Amino acid sequence: MSDGRISPRDAEELEGCFAAQAAELFGYACGLTRGDRALAEDLVQATFEAAGTAWQVLRCLADEQRRSWLRRTLANIAVSGFRREAAFRDRLPRIEVRYRKNQADPTEQVFSSIALERCWRIVQAMPERQRAVALLRWQLDMKEAEIADILGMKEKTVSTHLHRARHKLIAQLGPDDPFTHDDQQGASS
Repeated sequence: MSDGRISPRDAEELEGCFAAQAAELFGYACGLTRGDRALAEDLVQATFEAAGTAWQVLRCLADEQRRSWLRRTLANIAVSGFRREAAFRDRLPRIEVRYRKNQADPTEQVFSSIALERCWRIVQAMPERQRAVALLRWQLDMKEAEIADILGMKEKTVSTHLHRARHKLIAQLGPDDPFTHDDQQGASS
């Protein structure tokens, strides 16, 4: 599995494991997510992706041990996601204070919301790697070195993707872009 693929035999075994465990894991995930079915489905998928990478070990476990591993892995993935969301929520007030000059009037708030939606659509339309770099930098506030490590690319490549993403936003937003006022917004500090 060194190239990210599993053998047909392993895939068949993993498929059998999925058939046997997915429904129960989905129920467990629904409990953890307080009924958010879409998030529960994502957690089950992420758990089986992890199982695919660890299948050489998992295949040797007894059914109950494998079930326990799957539940523990799903819970760990969920907790990591919840922590990321909490960290982002914790950062939101600081971000707002940093970028809001004064109390915005309702018209300005609507305009800001529209500009943010336009930014989001532009980022969503970017090529996959560029979009991933942009989201990790601007949504999760990661440094270029962290992004390079996570995505398995050189730091200079990350810098290039950020530069291009930033210029794409500037070009498509025109005078509404958030970057021309403070030239350091896209930079990695």
